[in-house]
Amino acid sequence: MVLGENARITGDVESTGAVFIDGAIRGNVEGAKVILGEHGCVDGDIKAGTIIIGGTVTGRLDGAEKVEIKATGRVAGDIETKVLVIAAGGVFNGTVQMEGAGNSSGECGDGKVVEFLVKEQP
Repeated sequence: MVLGENARITGDVESTGAVFIDGAIRGNVEGAKVILGEHGCVDGDIKAGTIIIGGTVTGRLDGAEKVEIKATGRVAGDIETKVLVIAAGGVFNGTVQMEGAGNSSGECGDGKVVEFLVKEQP
């Protein structure tokens, strides 16, 4: 399903496939994969296997596998996922619950850093 830049929907959107949003939705969105373009705006919750945010979301994100916030992405709400990626410039205000993320005992020592990148800003 594709929702173009000038489209507006009030109500919930459900799809068994991928959903690409570059317009505005006031309601919840559910799909196998949800991609919010730079011009996209969702005022509601998003639930999908993979969620990629390039626009603005006010609501809860439930990404079964992965949530990615691009440099142009803005999220105000809580996130639940296995993998969270926030690009430099991306904004996230909320809390994160990461299920299946390894050591859940609360003890230190068993975690491994797979990749860590720090980019200095001019």
